[in-house]
Amino acid sequence: MKKRRVVIIFVVILLFTVFQELSLRKYLFKHNFFIAGCIPNFTAVLLLSFAIMLIKWPLRLLESISVVVAIVIGLTLYELAQIWMPGRVFDVMDIIASIVGGAVAIGILLLMDKSEKR
Repeated sequence: MKKRRVVIIFVVILLFTVFQELSLRKYLFKHNFFIAGCIPNFTAVLLLSFAIMLIKWPLRLLESISVVVAIVIGLTLYELAQIWMPGRVFDVMDIIASIVGGAVAIGILLLMDKSEKR
């Protein structure tokens, strides 16, 4: 995997995260609460995965996938722990959003790997 591609993907995800936090979520809360409530978990997996890949550079494909899986597991455990945290709300849709974010991250990694082998 080329570091430049990972940096570009990370920056795009970071810009999207800023956009969704500053304006998109407000719009989504007005029109579709489900997506607005879950989108931070989706973007968190992507953002954290690519950030850790850059910090631990270089990583092989399997190591990168392991990073994504670890982040999905961590966010899932955190969501489950919220059952017992005062003032926090457990939401199974956040777990699903984390899993979907992980699947997207792995998909991006597989596409990057495939394109580099051509």
